[in-house]
Amino acid sequence: MLDFSMLLRDALLSFISTLGFAFLYQVPRKVLLLCASIGMGGYVLRSALHMLGLDLTIATFCGALFVGLVGIWPARRFELPLVLFAITGIICMVPGIPTYKVLVYFREGDILGGLRSGIEAGFSVVALVSGIGAARILTDSEWGFE
Repeated sequence: MLDFSMLLRDALLSFISTLGFAFLYQVPRKVLLLCASIGMGGYVLRSALHMLGLDLTIATFCGALFVGLVGIWPARRFELPLVLFAITGIICMVPGIPTYKVLVYFREGDILGGLRSGIEAGFSVVALVSGIGAARILTDSEWGFE
């Protein structure tokens, strides 16, 4: 079941974090808010799908695919590289907590817990890359063959 207060919180925090990374990547000012909105949309989609019972890896793929597909439009419209929208849009979906848990579990001597968290983090990273890659393949017929 969807928790709308949690989705609203996720939307606000993902907008702010994407905006911060857009500043770091020196995204032009004219597209900063658009870039942050795309990242927010991808993260909220990921959160909503996960709340509805979809596996986190598949939800992450869908969020990254959303960012990649929606980011194509402003990249072409403003003649900017897609990477400005794609990377800043998916950065808030990077699995920081499972990666941190790997270190904690290993420090505590729980090798299996660390491996489980490491695999979870790895699957999330693969889902991010696959979502962005799938969006690029769907929108740029020559990209996959260069």
